[in-house]
Amino acid sequence: MIDLISLSVCSVSAFFWLILLFMPVRWRMSERWEATDKPPSPVSQLPSLSVIVPARNEGDSLPLTLPSWLDQDYPGSEVILIDDESTDGTEECARSIASRSNRAIRIIKGNRPPYGWTGKLWALQQGINVSTGEWLLFTDADIRHCPNLWRELVTKALTEQREMVSLMAFLDTEGMWARLLIPAFVYFFHFMYPFVKVRDSRSKISAAAGGCVLISRRALDTIGGIAGHRNAIIDDMALARRIKQAGMPLSLSLTISAVSIRPYRRLSDIWDMVARSAFAQLRCSWLALIGAVLGMLILFIAPMVGICAFIGQIVSPATPIISLVALSLMALTYIPTIRFFRLGVSRVFTLPIAGLLYMAMTVSSALNHLFGRHVWRGDRTRNAL
Repeated sequence: MIDLISLSVCSVSAFFWLILLFMPVRWRMSERWEATDKPPSPVSQLPSLSVIVPARNEGDSLPLTLPSWLDQDYPGSEVILIDDESTDGTEECARSIASRSNRAIRIIKGNRPPYGWTGKLWALQQGINVSTGEWLLFTDADIRHCPNLWRELVTKALTEQREMVSLMAFLDTEGMWARLLIPAFVYFFHFMYPFVKVRDSRSKISAAAGGCVLISRRALDTIGGIAGHRNAIIDDMALARRIKQAGMPLSLSLTISAVSIRPYRRLSDIWDMVARSAFAQLRCSWLALIGAVLGMLILFIAPMVGICAFIGQIVSPATPIISLVALSLMALTYIPTIRFFRLGVSRVFTLPIAGLLYMAMTVSSALNHLFGRHVWRGDRTRNAL
């Protein structure tokens, strides 16, 4: 009986991975975009741009990122940084760095969000309120921009006639936990929201990466601004969904032209990041949570258990054979992600372990929701929903 159950479950896993292998849109990572060093566009072709940066306790990040914004060659641009009640001298750090640059930066002292607003979205709203650009670039304080990024990104939006363009910044993979979990994070995200489908106006799939989002003011005004999703925990995804539902074109790409300098040295760093929003990705459905947990157990854990059961002489040889097929197919779909992060190909076999940990993080996220907690840059507050 145990042998039959093990063989059946591992067969389901292998069948899924076989089907996925023939759906490369979900794992090939083909939507890449990079800024170039080509001659800048004529000034007359560039619309005005407001770069809006919410910053909460980012005193350690700004020395590594703010200079990359101030060095951008984009006439008619402004940088607006909202100090979201920081306690680490974020405002003073920003002013000190800006004083050594030829570009001015506007620093706003943020205040507590009104009832119903999340902290980050209220910080963004305060920046939007004083901005003047025809286009708005929302970026996180820990994102370093390569030279010419602003010009190239705006040019991309205009050339491709996109009202919203988002880049998934290259995430840090230094350290054991980051190498194990960060590539898997991108893999799972791309699987759920294939970037090719995000671009396709015929598809209902929408997604964005909040670390770097360029949007036209016209589009933002059309949907009524960010107030329409002011209580969204996953604000970037909510914005993308509203833009696409309004019939406006958008795109999302992988890049190394925008780099997150935030380290993920400890398991808790990644755990907190995922647990903050994973349950919201499931639309806060407990039924969906049960389905997700069962699915991850079958797809990622069952093949490993099948092999271990054979070693323990619990099951027949058919089970480990099917398990090896499942693991091999799984590894093939993970190769493009591992290559994007410039890691050794042997890392493809760590995906089941990463899957197990992400399953635990998702359960943790559900418990956070149950107790009404979420975190924005170290500030644990009651959910505004």
